[in-house]
Amino acid sequence: MNVGKLVRVWLGVMALLMSTTQAYAVPKSIKLVYEVKRNGQRFGNVTETYSQNGKQYSLQSITKGTGVYALLGERKLTSQGDVTKDGLRPKHFESQQSSNAKKTLINDFDWKARTLNMQVKGQTEQVALLPATQDLLSVMYQFMFKPPAVGPLKLPITTGKRLRTHQYQVAAPSSKLATPAGEFKVLELTETDDADAKKIYLATEKFALPVKIVVQDDGATIEQLLTQMTIE
Repeated sequence: MNVGKLVRVWLGVMALLMSTTQAYAVPKSIKLVYEVKRNGQRFGNVTETYSQNGKQYSLQSITKGTGVYALLGERKLTSQGDVTKDGLRPKHFESQQSSNAKKTLINDFDWKARTLNMQVKGQTEQVALLPATQDLLSVMYQFMFKPPAVGPLKLPITTGKRLRTHQYQVAAPSSKLATPAGEFKVLELTETDDADAKKIYLATEKFALPVKIVVQDDGATIEQLLTQMTIE
């Protein structure tokens, strides 16, 4: 083997190692706190935590109402799974609303069999597992590994009740987004296939973490805005 070929092989190996390193070059611990408003009025707070231990991840999101909305109890989302070269691969997802067991949703991902086992109101349903499927919580942190490019984007997501592919349009606004946690350059994802369109704002210089989420829900505007970010 001549010197030129050896150099090309070495460069190829180094490029592979660098790409693998970059795929895993994300924080091992994250805490995000949001204020939630409904039609401009304070509704509650959301606290989310992400932790990574080796090639395993754990995510938790807790929503608590404020004022009269505290009577609704808290909503808890959890997601656990693997960290791969392609990012997060969920294995287990749960959605719990207060202590009402009838509202608990459980999803188990069987990647080998390519099936999603869904438990809804005590009933079990099995559906085909789409490639690169994320759950309602993990999808927000998958962007750390694969920030979206400007243009159309398809995201297969399970909400716990239903798995379908969502369509988004990604844009890069010219101005920074101001939040109580600071100003951020963002990518703006706008859902294009749902009447209750969702908008997600990802901080491009902070691991593409979500800093603002806006959802239209039965005529009401729900806004979730970042107030605190802790990255380790």
